[in-house]
Amino acid sequence: MCAVSIIIPTLNEAENIDYLLERVFQVKRSFSLDFDVLFVDSASSDATCEKVAAWQEREDVSILKRQTDDGLAKAVVAAAGIAKGKFAVVMDADLSHPPEVLPELIEPLLDGSWDMVIGSRYTAGGSTPDWPVSRKIGSKLATIPARLFTHVKDPLAGFFAVECSRLQRLTGSIRGFKIGLEILAAGGSELRVKEVPIEFCERSYGVSKMSRGVVMDYLMQLLVLAKKRVGSGW
Repeated sequence: MCAVSIIIPTLNEAENIDYLLERVFQVKRSFSLDFDVLFVDSASSDATCEKVAAWQEREDVSILKRQTDDGLAKAVVAAAGIAKGKFAVVMDADLSHPPEVLPELIEPLLDGSWDMVIGSRYTAGGSTPDWPVSRKIGSKLATIPARLFTHVKDPLAGFFAVECSRLQRLTGSIRGFKIGLEILAAGGSELRVKEVPIEFCERSYGVSKMSRGVVMDYLMQLLVLAKKRVGSGW
């Protein structure tokens, strides 16, 4: 049993799989880390699953195939339910999240010093070098309402490490992409969170999943979190 499972949700990411896993397993070898990689695929129509299958013969890689695309958050929760590791790192498949930062996310959990570690664009040393000014402004504005539920600088980060049980406890009604925010809100002030800086790079291959529907899901998530806070005293 591995100490950590790297959970990677996918939807039509065939062009990125080889590049991503070459970097991930180079990090594993260089730092002698104990982890497996678990993909959770939301009904890709390209060769994503075939690309992953080819790696299963070479490394500790597995895949959970889902029949529909009902959101990244639900996919990640489903993967956490079968993960082999006590801890999980959630990261995107599009190479925007640098695998080279994995040791900095994993080690604070293994030594018990932190409950959640975030690969942060907005802590000191973090950056988004490929983004135009308009996107940088839009992203910063989007974090403002999320900061009502947490004090971390990058509450919408999709690259984070946490104990698997925290993911497993999330309800099946979670919408959209911002599962890290859900954990931050649920954990409240008792959750020990560390942010480590990352350089968030734009994808080189494939198509962004950002859409008007994703924005609406985020707004709905904020509304649900606000209701929970009022009802439970978060």
